[in-house]
Amino acid sequence: MAEYAAYGTELQIGTQQTHYITVVPDGAGDVVTGAGNAKFTITSAISGTDDVAVALLVGDAARDIVRKAVAAINLDANITPYMVAYAVGTNLYLRMIEALGNDGTMEIAYDDNGSVGAGTVAAGTAGVAGVAEVEVAQVTNISGPGLGVDTEDVTTHDQATAFEEVVATIIRSGEVSLDIVYDPAGATHDAGTGLVYRMEDKIYSFFKLIFPDTTEWEFSGYVTGFEPSDPVGGALTAAVKAKITGQPLLA
Repeated sequence: MAEYAAYGTELQIGTQQTHYITVVPDGAGDVVTGAGNAKFTITSAISGTDDVAVALLVGDAARDIVRKAVAAINLDANITPYMVAYAVGTNLYLRMIEALGNDGTMEIAYDDNGSVGAGTVAAGTAGVAGVAEVEVAQVTNISGPGLGVDTEDVTTHDQATAFEEVVATIIRSGEVSLDIVYDPAGATHDAGTGLVYRMEDKIYSFFKLIFPDTTEWEFSGYVTGFEPSDPVGGALTAAVKAKITGQPLLA
């Protein structure tokens, strides 16, 4: 059995870039008036340019168009290795899967291209700027994520035995805890770009945990705690917590 020392484990942190468009149908009544395929064009440096056909029906309003576009984009093999689409009301967002440096070419556009009344948007709007992942400096201990599965009791009076029976429900992703030798001016610690900034500004962050055998776990979440400790006879340290949201990628 392979055995590994914990020394050398890294936690990297960055920000996934986003870009979005607001869908505004221009058909009578602000809905699609002719069924057909709208064309959503997605561009980035990493994926190139890709056109995604989105089938629309008469009567589709902005939210319907966004919902259908999200579903189509998230099935496109040229897009899914690099970014994910999601809806916020009548806005269609793209978020990079990896935290990379900001890509000035990232773009979304759409037009009818067969449908009638879906409208046309020639260019989208920049959302969150991408920040390439970087190792959090001066980490002494890493704990978590604390993965677990909730269960619900489904024991009934008419089952064969009196032993409890349960079903699995929500998968809990838990928290990651860090102990660091705190450098208030350090780029990965400070209130300008570091952990303190990410907590204060509630920054949706990308985390990558790299084990000594190079196995990588990736997840997104928020820095939720930062507690400095400054004993008179010791080093300046801090305890940090991060809460995962969504499904982590456990390689």
